[in-house]
Amino acid sequence: MDKRKIIIDTDTGSDDAVAIIMALREPDVEVVAFTTVSGNVELDKATVNCLQSIEYAGTYAPPVYAGCAKPLVCELETADQVHGMDGMGDCPWLRKPAMKVSPGHAVDRILEIIDEGDGDIEILAIGPLTNIASAIIQRRDIMRKVPHITVMGGAHPHSNPHTVCAEFNVMCDPEAADIVLDSGIPVTMVTLEACFGDMKFTGEELDGIKSINELGAFCVDCNRTLTDMNEKVFGRRELDLPDPAAFAAFIRPELIKTSFRAYTRVELKGKYTRGATIFFHEEPDEFDDMFRFKRHPANSTVVTAIDGKGFKDYLIELIRK
Repeated sequence: MDKRKIIIDTDTGSDDAVAIIMALREPDVEVVAFTTVSGNVELDKATVNCLQSIEYAGTYAPPVYAGCAKPLVCELETADQVHGMDGMGDCPWLRKPAMKVSPGHAVDRILEIIDEGDGDIEILAIGPLTNIASAIIQRRDIMRKVPHITVMGGAHPHSNPHTVCAEFNVMCDPEAADIVLDSGIPVTMVTLEACFGDMKFTGEELDGIKSINELGAFCVDCNRTLTDMNEKVFGRRELDLPDPAAFAAFIRPELIKTSFRAYTRVELKGKYTRGATIFFHEEPDEFDDMFRFKRHPANSTVVTAIDGKGFKDYLIELIRK
């Protein structure tokens, strides 16, 4: 089977790092480039963290291009309370990368790579969608060659450290997310709730991963800010990994337990709901005729649950390779 080719767009924080490692160690995937964007941390930190993660993966080194340093419209809000001030758990013992960022702006490089490809290069977006939306704004005709975008983003209303209604990646740049969803490019959206439940790693499971090898220790250590926060807030050491979940849904769709087709857009104006993902389910219901509700064609597949055991086994398999 031919390898699936992807560009990974990332605001590299601690869970992005694990997704990067999984992608580089998955034999059925060829990462043609990484592009970095501000989000979890500022752009310069995200870029260094991406380079560091590539080196820890220990396989091959695609080029890394730095992209947009701030959202399209709003001010940047980072997530250092989740990922640490450096985005990687503030672990001074982790090796600094020797790799350097490649020349050129990420948006320009995305357009060049897609334009020169054969229509087979997909995108895995595990940060705010600023780079991808900027590419669409500049050359929608080229971006229409992208067969599919897998996004870690979106959620049904919930409480998080930032806002009640919005998941972080979408909240960080709602305008960009809405542009991507309105682009005509097929999207799979792996929501935040897909990463909870049995997808969460217990303290005992984390200790087991850390004991496997240096790579396992890196995957656990760089997430220590979140595990420490969970232990302080909830009284238990545990970890959820949204970005690795998105990669797993991309390459192992059999791990998806529940999903639905929907016309998805993003709330841009609400004082309390800005960044909320609004899902108009594809399936009609009994109220459509009553209220003459006009349904739009679905633009996305929305993933709401993933097989936790299968995901954990897959991650451990890749770390052991």
